[in-house]
Amino acid sequence: MEERRYTVGEVSRITGVPKDTLLYYDKIDLFKPKFVNPQTKYRYYTYEQFWHLDIIICCRNLNIPLDTIREILVAKDNQKIVAMMKEHQKYAQEMSKYYARVSEDIEWYEEQYEMVVNANASKDVFVKYFPEKKVIYAENEENIREYHVSWMEAVRGILKQPDSFRRFSGFVMNPEGLEKNNFMKIGEYVEFNTEVPVEVQEDVYRILPEGEYACCVVNVVKRDVDFSIIKNWLKERGIQPELVFMEEIGFQLYEYFGQGYPCLVRVKI
Repeated sequence: MEERRYTVGEVSRITGVPKDTLLYYDKIDLFKPKFVNPQTKYRYYTYEQFWHLDIIICCRNLNIPLDTIREILVAKDNQKIVAMMKEHQKYAQEMSKYYARVSEDIEWYEEQYEMVVNANASKDVFVKYFPEKKVIYAENEENIREYHVSWMEAVRGILKQPDSFRRFSGFVMNPEGLEKNNFMKIGEYVEFNTEVPVEVQEDVYRILPEGEYACCVVNVVKRDVDFSIIKNWLKERGIQPELVFMEEIGFQLYEYFGQGYPCLVRVKI
């Protein structure tokens, strides 16, 4: 009895493997048809080949790389296959940790968005103690508006590839900006979950000093800010601001230039 032959379309219908995938497996010599008509170039598979394809399907469901699947098909030894599977398991466990962190980062980003949406400008100034903090810092004396370029370069040089995109951004501000109701930035700093390495050069980080700060929440629209509340508070107490920080409330990928975005003003007292 002549052995039955199955076309690419039939194998695809029976197994659910797309025809394009079967053709690709043929091209890379992973799963080749047993017969090819020399005139029509039609490909035909036989019954026993379904066993090999089932192995490939099982391995692909485990996200095992094609090169490893090739080794499994060649090995034909379950003991060796178990060893290969265990090696892949290590990778799967690492990826599981990675995707768990990705999921947590996305939850964090949603929380940051809620903080932005729910933040309201302060009606009163409050005094708060802040501990000393080491942050990645950059400024651009040649073009103050390009400080962010310098900041990105500094981050890349120090952290290479941060484990997480979670970060908290802030700005060192020219104290004159308070009087002019203008967001006059000198430089930008950022704080990641990862600590700044001890050995980094001083020109790429800054120490935010510990101590008490007069604080309030303001809304920044483009470069305009109403600093009236904290200006009046400082004048009433005869305090001349010398060290002013602005910290974004809630990290967002896009700045809200049209409607503004909330920031915490910190003035060292």
